Amino acid sequence: MGRKSNPESFQGNLNRKIYFEGYYNKLVSSDLQHMYAFIPGIALNKKEDSSHAFIQVINGKSSKVEYHRFPLSEFKNLSKKTYQIQIGNSYFSKDQLRLDIDTSTSQIKGTIDSFNHVPFPKKFLRPGIMGFLTYLPFLECYHGIVSMNHDLKGMLEIEGKALNFDDGKGYIEKDWGKSFPSAWIWTQSNHFSNPNLSFIFSLAKIPFLGMKLNGFLSLLWNNGVFYIFTTYTGAKIRKLEMNDSHIQIIIESSKYRLVIELHQNECSFGDLVAPRMGSMAGQCLEGMDAVIKLKLFDKKNNKILIKDTGKKAGLELMNTKLLIGLD
Repeated sequence: MGRKSNPESFQGNLNRKIYFEGYYNKLVSSDLQHMYAFIPGIALNKKEDSSHAFIQVINGKSSKVEYHRFPLSEFKNLSKKTYQIQIGNSYFSKDQLRLDIDTSTSQIKGTIDSFNHVPFPKKFLRPGIMGFLTYLPFLECYHGIVSMNHDLKGMLEIEGKALNFDDGKGYIEKDWGKSFPSAWIWTQSNHFSNPNLSFIFSLAKIPFLGMKLNGFLSLLWNNGVFYIFTTYTGAKIRKLEMNDSHIQIIIESSKYRLVIELHQNECSFGDLVAPRMGSMAGQCLEGMDAVIKLKLFDKKNNKILIKDTGKKAGLELMNTKLLIGLD
């Protein structure tokens, strides 16, 4: 199955006419005072002659979003087997970020090392979180998880201020394809009271064989055990309710019930640039200071297996009204 059996590696090539690929690297300091996401990637649209590489930077504390554009010639894929790319003078991999961004509006320099990674548990028909769907050639967007949770060490100098990320936590995921979905909810945290607990949930309106369907994926890692809830495994969303400050989602599989509450009261949002037909022309709201409350039940005896609250949660929202009304 080639590179598709290894979703964390770079999946594309620079000869495609309509294509995007990007990695989401989340960093949170040990004192929870510094939250950043660095998103390197490429956007190819040969028809509009707008192809370029980019590094998008999200300051989770101020919600400031910066988009740094680079000539496509400054993008380099350094490995066919692992996540290892370079854009301009900045280097990105699972094990290390070396940032060197110097523009008229932004100066970011420093090195962050990552270790004790928690990778997605692979199988042949489940090379990534999308399962066998990863192998289908016609999907609009694909998603992969590089590391659910890992430790950080290093310093970044941002706008002249030295930020220490020693003993902080990180998370890495990626997307690739032609466009982001028309509507979605995404959230992630690895800052629970249990340090060995991490969680991601994503629900999106996706085109599939001429239809518009709601597809979702959710992954809960707890003390070395993975709980997977996705559309392709037969799990169902039983409840989806939302208002301006709160989203509640209830998911059921054959064995478990997962209750998710997303609280965005204290979370401020910035405008994240998103791909649309190979151009970075879309937008969505992203914050990095939401709260996730989780309860996992064993359906057989209605026993609570996990109950915890995650802080410093990333939260993306786009056209969420289109998602209401699930069966």
